[in-house]
Amino acid sequence: MRRRLDRLRHSPRGARRTAGSALALAAALLLAGCAGDPDPIELVVEPASFDVAVGDDQRLLVGLFTPERQLVAHGEVELGLAYLGDDGEAQAPIEQTAPARFVSVPGTTPGDTTEQPSLVEDTGTGVYAATVDLDRPGLWGVRIVGELEDGTPISGNRVLQVLEEHLVPAPGDEAPQVDNHTLADVEAGDVEAIAVDSRAQGPNDEVAHPQLHRTTVAEAIGAGRPVVVAIATPVYCATRFCGPLTDVVAELATTYDDRAEFVHIEVWEDFDEQRLNDAAAAFIQTESGGNEPWVFLIDADGRIADRWDNILDLDELTDALEALPTLPDAGVADG
Repeated sequence: MRRRLDRLRHSPRGARRTAGSALALAAALLLAGCAGDPDPIELVVEPASFDVAVGDDQRLLVGLFTPERQLVAHGEVELGLAYLGDDGEAQAPIEQTAPARFVSVPGTTPGDTTEQPSLVEDTGTGVYAATVDLDRPGLWGVRIVGELEDGTPISGNRVLQVLEEHLVPAPGDEAPQVDNHTLADVEAGDVEAIAVDSRAQGPNDEVAHPQLHRTTVAEAIGAGRPVVVAIATPVYCATRFCGPLTDVVAELATTYDDRAEFVHIEVWEDFDEQRLNDAAAAFIQTESGGNEPWVFLIDADGRIADRWDNILDLDELTDALEALPTLPDAGVADG
């Protein structure tokens, strides 16, 4: 039996309500099963987006888990949104629905894929991504429904905070024209190699993927060239996504170097002293901190054309690169 997305209910009793932690609100779902149906699974829904704000065509990521912490992966689920106001309503109608497609972590092996959602043991496989319209700031309820490949119904609720404005540069914004560290800076002795890529330490301090460290964002924008900017710290990432992401962007740089410049910005100038690279901070640092990884696509006019937080949608970025015109010549700097 397909579960209908019509109304999201949540009970305020026992829920933690704090201005700084709206995501901690829990939603209680009333499910009515059909005779003979498999017992439904009530999922844990974990928001995976870093920066959710008012606007059309907003990217919304959620991770889905069973109570036993098995990951739901592959296929599609249906995502519904209900506006709960500033304080949260006990009940609210679902205002819009959208398909949420599973997006695998780039550079990792997802294992056997299935057309419908299935349970996997590897919790780092990926998330579900949907494109939604958010017209008001405040608390929004997220309602997930779907069905596993064996017919088991799955569903879950979560409440998230939608901001009035983005905290991180968003599509349409002017991109920060930063002078990020390059290999030339390392060769000149101006910075340590580890400040260019956190993997460049120990006996082998060679910077991986030199094609990502030959030019600055400011130089690319000044030359009127599109630029893909990956902000990630492969060694110190809070997740295991940053290293594979950087490797994938390096592969794209080899394939599409005739369409755009490609830059990797290491997050940390000095991790031990908790000092950020200024170039990374200009993109992702907010008053409350920052998250990584991020990928930004900057157009030839120096504006953010698109961005991907946490888990890159490789298909979307590849399609965007394919749509770019061929550059008149390759490379801003010879490196």
